[in-house]
Amino acid sequence: MKLKIALLFIFSSTFLLGQNKISGKVSNESGSPLSGVTVQLLGTETIAKTNTNGFYQIENLVNGRYTIEVSSEEYISKKHSVVLENSQTISVDIILEKTAKTSNNAEKLNDVVVKSKSEKIKKEETAQAVSVIEMREAKFKTTDLGEVLSQTQGINVRRTGGLGSRTNFSMNGLTGNQIRFFLDGIPLEYHGYTFGISTVPVNLIDRVEVYKGVVPIEFGADALGGAVNLITPRIKSGFSGSFSAQAGSFGTYRTSLILNNYNEKTGFFIKGSGFYDTSKNNYKVDVDVADNLGKIKKVTVPRFHDAYDGFGVQLMTGFKDRIWAKQLSIEGFYTDYTKEIQHNQLMVGVPYGEVMTYRKSAGTVLTYRNEFGENFMLDFVSGYNYRERQFTDVSDYVYNWYGERIEGSAGNVSGEISESTGPSDTYTWNNDVFSRLKASWKINNQYALSFTSAPTYSKQTGDDRLITGYDPATAVRELFTWVNGADFKINAFNEKLENLLFVKNYLQKVNSEEKIPSNNSVIKENRSVNYFGFGNGFRFKFNEQFSTRLTYEYATRLPQTDELFGDGQFIQGNMNLKPERSHNVNFELFFKSKENYERSNWQVQTNVFLRKIDNQILFVPSLDRNNTFQNVFAATSKGIEVSGSWTSKNDKLSFHANSTYQHFYNDSDEGIFAAYKGDRVPNQPYFFANGGANYSFRNLIGKSDKLSLFLDARYVYEFFRSWESASVNPFVIPSQQTFDLGTTYHSSFTSLKYAITAEIQNLSNEKNYDFFGVQKPGRSFNIKLVTQF
Repeated sequence: MKLKIALLFIFSSTFLLGQNKISGKVSNESGSPLSGVTVQLLGTETIAKTNTNGFYQIENLVNGRYTIEVSSEEYISKKHSVVLENSQTISVDIILEKTAKTSNNAEKLNDVVVKSKSEKIKKEETAQAVSVIEMREAKFKTTDLGEVLSQTQGINVRRTGGLGSRTNFSMNGLTGNQIRFFLDGIPLEYHGYTFGISTVPVNLIDRVEVYKGVVPIEFGADALGGAVNLITPRIKSGFSGSFSAQAGSFGTYRTSLILNNYNEKTGFFIKGSGFYDTSKNNYKVDVDVADNLGKIKKVTVPRFHDAYDGFGVQLMTGFKDRIWAKQLSIEGFYTDYTKEIQHNQLMVGVPYGEVMTYRKSAGTVLTYRNEFGENFMLDFVSGYNYRERQFTDVSDYVYNWYGERIEGSAGNVSGEISESTGPSDTYTWNNDVFSRLKASWKINNQYALSFTSAPTYSKQTGDDRLITGYDPATAVRELFTWVNGADFKINAFNEKLENLLFVKNYLQKVNSEEKIPSNNSVIKENRSVNYFGFGNGFRFKFNEQFSTRLTYEYATRLPQTDELFGDGQFIQGNMNLKPERSHNVNFELFFKSKENYERSNWQVQTNVFLRKIDNQILFVPSLDRNNTFQNVFAATSKGIEVSGSWTSKNDKLSFHANSTYQHFYNDSDEGIFAAYKGDRVPNQPYFFANGGANYSFRNLIGKSDKLSLFLDARYVYEFFRSWESASVNPFVIPSQQTFDLGTTYHSSFTSLKYAITAEIQNLSNEKNYDFFGVQKPGRSFNIKLVTQF
């Protein structure tokens, strides 16, 4: 009897597990029921039809997340996702809209045109000071991510050489650590990309969000000039992926791979990605060389000892779109970089022939996201990151610009960079632990409240293997940063108006312990700071064609580990650095044409900005390893950005252009730089512009192929490398211009899509320089293959 009861219980439980239902009613915009409408359960062969009263029902469904698609001729299809639990009936009512007759072609082909806003438009229509760069076309080009971003108004990205060189990123005049970089909302360095944004493979990124001056609380970060958030592609149902391979001049090769597998029924997914980059960077440069008589002359030589190698792997697995978690995942990563160093920051003096730097990083990230009901969302991320850097300068030789060891130099020096510091084999280790917690409450359709808390702990120490006595690299230094924020969002007037008010709190504690063996003592340094900041974003949409946005933040930027403790390589620490503070304002206007498939489309955007900075932290270059960061002056950056684009009615021809003028000047009344008050801040371009054109030929060989021709241009007006009033003839970096020309052929083979690109960068072989006058590569030829499956 007990066995029968148990069997009956098991049978009934199993039966109940299959009793999940989805039902509902389908009607038109006037409320009338629609009969004969197709309701399909995506990913299955299950189809239902609505009856004469517009009702449908799908039965016997197991637990899980499902997506239904409702479609009918002359109506726009709609999709809706639901999550089913045991013995649950979900009611989903759908209202279908009539298909607009948007074009003669659509009528003839009986196509249904579905209008939906892209993630770019959705983001840019908020009250946040954000511009979104879609990487759809950039993925096929051979430029790196830094060069892609430099095509955006207000942004300058200059490398101190070829691939793998130090990247100078500037936005509205603010540079370096004043801008924060993220990958899917997590600081970029905590994903292993310790060599900067230009080394992140373009093909691993779906779009880029650029926040100018006003940073949302969701990042849980301090920033003075803004933030850049790289967004990776969404995981598709089933097995998918992409592969890219690129080869170019100066021994440059880049590859990347993404593989995804997602079971929509169980919610389980696994995602892997990797990249490998290498470059000899042996392009030609102009340098000063002494002849046999000691007379200095200008010669052109190929660079030597400037090669770069980098690779990385990442693996993420977990569950998504479950009733108990929108995402629960764990990620692991490892990156490894090797870079030869040929010269100092200013590219003056003798070159180096054996100086090397190595970087490794490994870590893990745990992510949990979920929605509790319709109005409350929790987002939690936590992780650990290990960073190791090695710097070697042990050569006994002196090299010339031809890459030759100078005769008789053996044994005369020990270490090439500075005889005062001597040889070095320095290791620097960082252990970082971080968390990000965001809770959001949608009070109703008009009001929402969010809170973010982001603590970060970093411990740094090191060892110079060649020092037997007192070694300052072995000092143990700790940095604890905790950023909290809250915001309140208002939507009004049928979403025409959006206002976002926010406050932030910044806490930082610094601890340092150095052992002094000579007197067996320990020197301790401790300090802490606590600041508040606030801001507001206001957006008003007059109509679909015209809108405006006004944003403000009283921002704080806390010193980072490399600035406070040094990097064990070229930067000396400065424990006395104070946080930077700034009043940041943007006033933007947006204009665009009406959406009409029979006409061309255009859009124009302007932004007037102001950055009023106090205690600015400035990178002060040196000829050896004594580069430092210092609080040097108050500064003001103000200017205007203008951008626009135009696309023909058939999408064959498009143009885009933008320009930026910024007056970034010293505003100090006291201190060592007060004498230069009113001077433009050196090493910063103040006028630059970008432009480009694209023309496409379709259906050349097959029905789905496309051939695109593109031209990109950039111009930078001359700027000073030193204070303009410091001497009668200040050093001027001349005006620069570059042109990139290329073509891309798109096609497909069964389910495999592919594109082949041939591109010439710096077509006219112009001489270009970074912010400090280091010469960049000349003309290069590149080819790239991209596949998607």
